Amino acid sequence: MNADRTDVHHVLLSEIVGRRDLDLTLVVAAGDPPITWATASELVEPAVYLRGGELLLTAGVNLPETVEGTREYVASLVSVGVGALGFGVAPVHEAVPEPLVDQCREQGLPLLRVPRTTSFSAVGRAVGEELSERHLRLLRGISESHQALARAVTAPDPVERLLRVLAGALGGWVLLAPTDPDARVRRTDGAPTALPTDLRSLIVRLTAPDGPRSAKAALGSDEVFLHTVGPPPEERGVVLVGRPAPLDITDRAVLRTATALLELLFRAGGEGPPDPALPLVALLLDGDLDARSSTVLAGLADTRARSGHDTGRSPTGDRGTAYRVLRASPHSDGGPAAATDPTWGTHLVDRPAPDAAGEVARAILADRGDRAHREHLDLLRSQGWIGALSPAVSAAELPGADREAASLLVRARALGEPLLYPTEGSDPFDALLSSTEAERAGRAILGPLARDTDTARTLRATLHAWLARHGNWDRTAGDLGVHRNSVRHRIGRIERDLGVDLADPEHRMRLWFALTRGRAGELTGSVAGSGHPSAGSDGPLRGRNAPLPG
Repeated sequence: MNADRTDVHHVLLSEIVGRRDLDLTLVVAAGDPPITWATASELVEPAVYLRGGELLLTAGVNLPETVEGTREYVASLVSVGVGALGFGVAPVHEAVPEPLVDQCREQGLPLLRVPRTTSFSAVGRAVGEELSERHLRLLRGISESHQALARAVTAPDPVERLLRVLAGALGGWVLLAPTDPDARVRRTDGAPTALPTDLRSLIVRLTAPDGPRSAKAALGSDEVFLHTVGPPPEERGVVLVGRPAPLDITDRAVLRTATALLELLFRAGGEGPPDPALPLVALLLDGDLDARSSTVLAGLADTRARSGHDTGRSPTGDRGTAYRVLRASPHSDGGPAAATDPTWGTHLVDRPAPDAAGEVARAILADRGDRAHREHLDLLRSQGWIGALSPAVSAAELPGADREAASLLVRARALGEPLLYPTEGSDPFDALLSSTEAERAGRAILGPLARDTDTARTLRATLHAWLARHGNWDRTAGDLGVHRNSVRHRIGRIERDLGVDLADPEHRMRLWFALTRGRAGELTGSVAGSGHPSAGSDGPLRGRNAPLPG
C-alpha cells in the first residue's frame, strides 16, 4: 500500500476472512491490511477509479490472458494501495487463475477466493457491518476514556492521576515536561528518566511563541507523540506519549482532551484536589464529554435539598432533568463582584478569577421553571452580577444552550438588566434584538433597497412578495398585478444591486429578516398597497401594474 490508512475508518482483512457466513479462502497472505470498503469492478483498468484500501471484487471477466498483462494488472492495484483482491470463481472461471496467484504473491497483494455460493453484495454488506461495529467500538472507547479522564481530575493528585489514566488509555508511557525548569517532571511507568538531546530540542521548539503545537519523534522502538499544554504564549509544558505503534485519530482525540484538562487543572492550582466543576463545565459546554450519568449531573446542577423527585421536566416532555446554562458578568454599577459570593444554585460553576476583570462566569443549572429562574436572576443582580439564562435543554444540547446564553448576555449587559431566554409562545427575536437593533440590522442588510425612493419601495415590495411565495414567479406576479417577466427583471436587479445570490437560502433568510423585523411596515410599504399577504397566504395582492421606476 502506498498510503497510511490508520486515520481512515477501516476493518482488518482478517476480520472479513474470519466471517463464517462468507466462506472466503485466503489464497495469498500478505500481512493484515486495513480495508476501507468493498467494491466490485470488471473494468480492464479499475485502479483509475480506486482511492486505496478497498477490497476489490472481480469475477475475472476482463482479466488479462497473458502473464505480462496479469503482472501489469496487479501492479496497478498495488500502486493505488488496494487492500486486497477478492476473486469470484463463478461464472467465468472455475478456479483462481495461477498467473494471478503468482503475481499477487510476487507483488504482495492479498488474494481471496470467493465461492460461487457467496455473492459480491454479501461481501460488501459484511464489510459495511464490520466497519460500523468497529466505529461503534471506537466511539465507546473514546467515551470511556473521556469519562475516566474526567474522574481523574477529582483525585487527591489530579495531574498525576490524569497522566496514569492517559497512559492506560493509550497503552504506552506518558511524561509531562514543564516549561518551568524548576518544576517537577512527571512521568508514568516506562517513561524515560532522561530525554535525549533531540527530544529536548524539540520541546524547546514546541514551546516557542511561533512554534508548532505538536510533533512526532522516535525514541528507540517507540514512536513519541508530543503535544503542548495551554495556548501560546503561556504553555505550561509538553506532554510526551510513547508506544511502539503510532497514535491513530481516536488516540489523538483522547490526548487532546487530556491536554485540555491539564490546562484547566493548572489554571485551578494543579497540586491539590481542584474544584471538579471547572473542568466538568468546560467539557459539558464545549461538547468534548458525553455525560451519561444523569443522576450525578442532576445532583451537581442543583444545590437545593433533594427529595428524590425530578427537578424538572425534559424539553421533550419525558420525565427527566432538563438544564439551563447561565452566563453572568459583574455589573458596572454593582460594586466589586468579589465582595459578595454570588448564589449560583449549582456546583457546576466556571467562575473567573477575582482579578480577571471583564470575565464571564458560566454555570449549568437544573431547570426549575421560569418564575424561579427570574427570581434567581434578580438575586444575582442584587449581588452585583448581570446574568442571562438559556432555554431548558437536555444534557446533550448543553453546548448549543451555552452559545444562546452567550448571545443573550451581550444584550443583557447592554440593557443593564438580566434576561431569561423566551419561553414557548414568545418570539426569541424580541429577547435577542430590540426593534431599534432589528431596524438597524435590516437597513444594513437591505443596503440601497432601504432608501426612501419609489424604486427602492417597489423593489422591496417585489422582494417581499417573491420571498413569501418561495420564489414562485407566477404567484408573485399575480400578487403584485404585474407580468412574470417584470418580477424576473426586478429580482435580477436586486441580486445585482446587493451582490447576492437569491438561490442561496442564507441570503433569503437574511433579506426576509430585514424586510419583516423592526419597522417592517415602512420597509415593505409597496406598490401593492397594504393588502400584501403574509408568507403562506393564498389571497391575491392587487395593486398598480406600473413599470419599475428608475
